[in-house]
Amino acid sequence: MRGDSPFSLFNAGSRFYDLMTAQRYWHRQVGRALDLAAPAMGELRVLDLGCGPGVSTFVLAERLGPRAELVGIDLAKQMIRRARNNQRRRFKRLENVRFEQADAGRLSFPDNSFDLALGHSFLYLVPDRPAVLREVQRILRPKGTLVLMEPNALGSLGQAALSSLDQLPAVMRNPWQAGRFATSMVLWRVVSARAGRLEASQLEGLFRDAGFGEVATHPTLGGLGLHCIGRKPA
Repeated sequence: MRGDSPFSLFNAGSRFYDLMTAQRYWHRQVGRALDLAAPAMGELRVLDLGCGPGVSTFVLAERLGPRAELVGIDLAKQMIRRARNNQRRRFKRLENVRFEQADAGRLSFPDNSFDLALGHSFLYLVPDRPAVLREVQRILRPKGTLVLMEPNALGSLGQAALSSLDQLPAVMRNPWQAGRFATSMVLWRVVSARAGRLEASQLEGLFRDAGFGEVATHPTLGGLGLHCIGRKPA
């Protein structure tokens, strides 16, 4: 990866990224992605793509329970180091979680080895999106599901702010967490403007070209983001 890539920013700012995402609003977004996947609870094997400092992986592990096995991967070395530190310090009880530094375009996992893969603000950062989606499709078992949440090219901060006015009382009760979430959204728009946001039709096309079926997209975060869901054929 080139030194001027977005991943360099995440390597350098892993601590700040951890601070921005370790709050209830981001946890809720992770939960929404899992709800869209609607997995059958039990002995699931789950891959968290672009796991960052592990926030999303820990939320998934707590939701899915101890019978699930979760692997968080990220290309940024500092993110994986921070995720492992967070697990040792705050989530030692989650023994079903592990983290690996890995390139999602060249995964070391065997074919048909995961039931579910999720990624939060991940695909837009990678230079070869089709290769990544083909790899994820390869490692998913038949009927396995991929859910990604990506920046929406058609979203706007102004529209998102207007759509969230009804949540103002809750925001006033938790101003510190809400402030961190708002800051993370502004920064997300700045970074994604450089890296390349995605439209619903573009995401759906990428999923279908990689071999996913039953593909659908849903707006989220007041239109700033898009959830895209695809299932591997049986």
